[in-house]
Formats: sequence, structure tokens, C-alpha cells
Amino acid sequence: MEEIRSTDVLDREIVSDAKKKADKILSRAEETCRELLGGVGKRLEESRIQAQKSADSRLELYKKNEGASLPLEKERYEVSFVHGEVLEAINSYFEKAGEEKRLSVVQKLLERALPSLGKGAVHATVISFSKDPAEKMLRSILGERLETVETSPEALFADDFVPGLRYHEGVILSVESEHGEIVCRLTLDEKILEILDEYNFELAHALFGGRISE
Repeated sequence: MEEIRSTDVLDREIVSDAKKKADKILSRAEETCRELLGGVGKRLEESRIQAQKSADSRLELYKKNEGASLPLEKERYEVSFVHGEVLEAINSYFEKAGEEKRLSVVQKLLERALPSLGKGAVHATVISFSKDPAEKMLRSILGERLETVETSPEALFADDFVPGLRYHEGVILSVESEHGEIVCRLTLDEKILEILDEYNFELAHALFGGRISE
């Protein structure tokens, strides 16, 4: 009997100990749940505030675009479209003009640059033009100063291409001087950049007959 009672006491102690541990685990679990729920509420509030800010920002942008003469995206598209059409018109002009006319554009650039070239010997690199007519043009202006003429593909100055232009022709001059070498780039790309900077608006209006937004 004594052995049975001892066993009962041990069982009760085990149950009691297990119950105490279970109560502690339950208590910690309830506390963790409260913390988690509290955190969820805080995160939800932060998300709500962020969403409200984002919505307010989008609404403000919409109001700006709505109040403008053209929505920004449409305006950007129009500018890009007009620029592309202007370049296409220039390409068409150069194609119809032929190489001789295009070379004359470079000749005018050279005549304008001549005062800045000093009096030293000149070495020329012809880009994409036929060598003989280009050399004849150069010699008619530079005379005996022109020492060498070589040719090169347009890739030589590919970094300076005007996007959309199909004619990357020109002449690059290297001029000897007492202060070192002077490099002068005379290309159709340079001329077109100059034209676009000065007359882009006029070109666009001429091309579209005044039917574009100001």
C-alpha cells in the first residue's frame, strides 16, 4: 500500500509540475500574441499612412497634368515625334542632294574654321566621303598646307553621332602648331547639331505647317 501511495504522490507531483509548465507556456503564448497583434496594428497604420501619401502624390501629379495644356506624357511623345520627323526630313534632303552637295556643307564649315587653324601643316582624315573629291576640295582651300589625306570609316567618331541621322560624313583635320596639335572636326553631325540648336522650332513649324503646340 505504501508503494501505491508513493506512486500516487509522484503522479500528482508530475501532473502538478506539468500543469505549472503548461500555464507558463500558455501565459507566454498569450503575451506573444498580444505583442504580435499590437505590432500588426502598428504596421497596418504605417502602411495606411504610406498608402495615403502615395495616393496624395499621384493625385497631385494628375492635377498638374490635367491643368497643363498637354499631359506630360503626351507632350514628351510629341517632342520626340517632332524631333524624329525633323531628322527624317534632313535625311531625305541629304539623300536627294547627293554626295557633292553634302561635301559642300563640309567645305563651308572648313571656310568658317580656317582663321582658327593657324598656319601649320594639315593632315586630313576623310570620313565616308569619296577620297578624290574630298581631297580636291581640301586642297582648293588649304593649298600646300595639306600634307596628307587618308580615309576612315564613320565608326571613327561614332560616339558623336546625332541619333536618327543617317549621313555621318565629314573631315577631321589635324593641324601642327607651335603649341601642339589642333584637331578640327568638320562633319555633317556637327552641322546638324548646330542647326537643331538654332532652328529646331522653325524647322518643326515648317514641317508641320504650324500645327504643333508651342
